[in-house]
Amino acid sequence: MNQKKTTALLLGLTMSLTGTAFAAPTDQAQDIDSRIAALEQQQSNLEKEIKELRHQNSQLKNQTHSQEKQLNGLSKSVKSELDRVQISGFGRVSWDNDNIKGYTDRNDNRRFYLDLKGKFKVNDDWNFNFESETNPRYANYVMADGTLKSHNGHDDEDGAIQRVWAEGKTGVVNYDIGRRWRGLGFQNVLLGNETDGAVISTAIPKSKLTANAFYLTPTDKGYDFSVYGAGVQGQVGHGLQISAAIAKLNIGKHESMGQNVYDTTKTFKVEGTDVTIKDLSGTIKGGGDFKFKDGKGEFNPGFSIDYTPGLSGKIDASGTYTVTETPSEYRNTAGSLGFVLSAMWNPMKNIFLIGDYARTNGQDYTVGEWGANGYTETKYDKHDCTALRLNYRWSNINAPGSF
Repeated sequence: MNQKKTTALLLGLTMSLTGTAFAAPTDQAQDIDSRIAALEQQQSNLEKEIKELRHQNSQLKNQTHSQEKQLNGLSKSVKSELDRVQISGFGRVSWDNDNIKGYTDRNDNRRFYLDLKGKFKVNDDWNFNFESETNPRYANYVMADGTLKSHNGHDDEDGAIQRVWAEGKTGVVNYDIGRRWRGLGFQNVLLGNETDGAVISTAIPKSKLTANAFYLTPTDKGYDFSVYGAGVQGQVGHGLQISAAIAKLNIGKHESMGQNVYDTTKTFKVEGTDVTIKDLSGTIKGGGDFKFKDGKGEFNPGFSIDYTPGLSGKIDASGTYTVTETPSEYRNTAGSLGFVLSAMWNPMKNIFLIGDYARTNGQDYTVGEWGANGYTETKYDKHDCTALRLNYRWSNINAPGSF
């Protein structure tokens, strides 16, 4: 009985378990299908989002590329504009003690100097240049008689732009036109001055030389002459350069070079003046004939009045007077024709040997001066000049071994 019941129970349990096992796969399949469908929907949504993100990324890349092109273009434009302007210059503080002629005081030649230059590129062939000098004391000095002389080529040596010139070319011809410092020879022996004018040059074929022609007018106050001529400059050998020029003035060798505005004579002209002398004391003596007639005094030729030191009195004067200031004439010390031969040799690194020889057809002249030893006269009868110079690189404290 008990065995039968146990068998029946086991059979029923087995049938129940069997029925449950047959029903489970269908439900799981539906669940998996649902999950797959959900995942596929999520994947589709993600693909749409990825596609949208890729589109946005592409737009951002295009915008970034466009901005980079704009920035590059702007950078190139700014760099191009900056490259069109170049600034250079130098400053100097110096003091010159020149007592070569025994003068009591010639020590007023101190200089505080700043030179600023600029270049503006117009195009590939032309540029404009300017120069500004701040130069409070260029060449002040005291003469033997105590007179202060002062070179003053400009009234604007306080930082204004004094010089402007253009440089350019057309084909194989180069131009230098305007106002600037110019010179002839490597040491400016024949000419070294601020000038207005033009220099035209061109390369000599099959050589390293350049030929030039010039017409220049010095700008110093009072100068009234111009210089014109031709020259050649360039390399002729290893480390060797030459510069040669012939120049002619537009005045004769006996004609004045202008007026010396630093050496003037003042003339006083008195008109309608009444002079009364009171309380005159001292000694006066006269010589010659003096006649008094009809209330008027008349001095005959040869009449003179001498007075001794210490003569004093009071003078009351009324009337008008004018002052005329007349500059002296500049002596022609250059003649009317001259030439210069100049060479510069670079035998080794940082060493340059420079030599200039210049000659003119100037006339002889004598200059008288009062100095510490009294009145002396110096005769100038040499019409040529030789200048030799050694250039070298000076020591640099930041570069050991430099010299």
